Amino acid sequence: MSSLTPRRERLTDSEGGSQMSLSVDRSQTLEIDALELVESCLTEAGWDFQRDEDDETLQCIAASKWGDMGGMFANRVEPPAMHFSITLDVKPTETRRQALAELVMMANERLWLGHFDYWSDEGVIIFRHAIPMLDRVEPESGEIRAVMAAGLDAVNMFVPAFNFVIWAGKTPREALEAALFETAGEA
Repeated sequence: MSSLTPRRERLTDSEGGSQMSLSVDRSQTLEIDALELVESCLTEAGWDFQRDEDDETLQCIAASKWGDMGGMFANRVEPPAMHFSITLDVKPTETRRQALAELVMMANERLWLGHFDYWSDEGVIIFRHAIPMLDRVEPESGEIRAVMAAGLDAVNMFVPAFNFVIWAGKTPREALEAALFETAGEA
């Protein structure tokens, strides 16, 4: 398996100033498979997973308190990053599009790692985070475990709010307050 290693170069701009540029050194091949580390973390956490045929992505099951959610890790070459996402098992409706977009923004203000996106064309809400991979070929296992935990925490905390907006017709603020109150009440 070949891998790309980013290389930093100093360039001089037209005014003689120095600029940083990133280029990729394609001459190096490495025998490190970053997804093997992800598989190890998934196994340790008890998450079911399967590597895709392209050998660059892993599909996994994130068992939240609201049911199983589809997750994915993808090792990207350009830009070099390990991408993680969880697709929420909610059914967004077109009529609630603006309210959902506002709720996504409000939920993101409360996240310490990762963020939610609402992809209205596909009709899905996802949690996602990318781990930059410049100057290295794999993330640390702690980084992988941290995004898994942050994703599952975010799903557990905010799925009720998304459902309150979609199915109960609540405003984003009402939905968020209700979901956060329920979460706090479980502590």
